[in-house]
Amino acid sequence: MGDAAMTLPDNPLGLHSFDELVEWTVSYLHFKHALEVIAFTTETATPYLNRFSEFSSRYATEMKKQDILEARLPKEMRESIEAENAHRALLRELLNG
Repeated sequence: MGDAAMTLPDNPLGLHSFDELVEWTVSYLHFKHALEVIAFTTETATPYLNRFSEFSSRYATEMKKQDILEARLPKEMRESIEAENAHRALLRELLNG
């Protein structure tokens, strides 16, 4: 299946296809917001991250900084943050791959 034919899971942005997502992403803030609210899978996240490689590099840097800050928090707070942002584990894996 080509990237264009990929469908996205239901999301608050109302986007249904990979093409719609690419057209919607006009800035880094759009890119970051999409990563935060769409339940990406490896199959949908990888082409999106590759398509916006500059944004991906910036996002990876921000994630590393956030991880450093969160590492200073008590364990229960870190676990709570990770549970609320489960998508970050997949993105971290793909970006640091």
